[in-house]
Amino acid sequence: MRRYQAIIFDLDGTLRESKPHFMDAMYGILVEKNFQIDPELWQDMERWVHQYWAHSPEVIEDFERYGEKQVWNRFLARIMERVGYPHADDEAVAAFGEYVREAYHPVSELTPGTWSLLTKLQMQDYRMGVLSNRGKPFTDELEALGIAHFFDFTLAAGEIGVWKPRPEIFEAALQRAGVRPKQALYVGDNYYADIEGARGAGMAAILVDWRQAFVDVPGPRVEQIADILPYIIDA
Repeated sequence: MRRYQAIIFDLDGTLRESKPHFMDAMYGILVEKNFQIDPELWQDMERWVHQYWAHSPEVIEDFERYGEKQVWNRFLARIMERVGYPHADDEAVAAFGEYVREAYHPVSELTPGTWSLLTKLQMQDYRMGVLSNRGKPFTDELEALGIAHFFDFTLAAGEIGVWKPRPEIFEAALQRAGVRPKQALYVGDNYYADIEGARGAGMAAILVDWRQAFVDVPGPRVEQIADILPYIIDA
């Protein structure tokens, strides 16, 4: 008897990636502005970025204080502060944010191994879904990536106004999948939002850490999404 009936995936950073990655682009922009950053500090910074967007107290504070339109600038300001970038006033940070927008033009691509993995899971007749912390439905992006047909359902947190890692968003996904928590596996790249959130809802979870930001966390961890297969089919 198979251990899982449903496999639910995170979207950004798990099934798809932005090229170049935002953190790589941001690093290059800061260096371009003659600001030198310790690579180890920058790797720690990447881990903090995951934590920030995992509905952290900081991002909640920024949304409440600055509003949705200004959160981006506040996020950039927090990065600059944490790496010791010289103090800049709000106007300077806003100008820097506008420069980042103009300089950063990523392309959305499937992460390596995603197509092959989804094909194998579909052949095994698993129910599959995508749960994302995005504010709006994202079926059009799945179609553009050519993978929409693999999934039985999708759920954007903004559709119900609850965000990962809160258990309610995972419970809503389980309801759409038609399975109990122990029958589902969640796959994501953000330890704080995806892994802790899924486990908090009673689900199993596997971390896809292709950026190697979470090498010391407990639980199953892989560096390529295709490497989750033994945890599922050979379970």
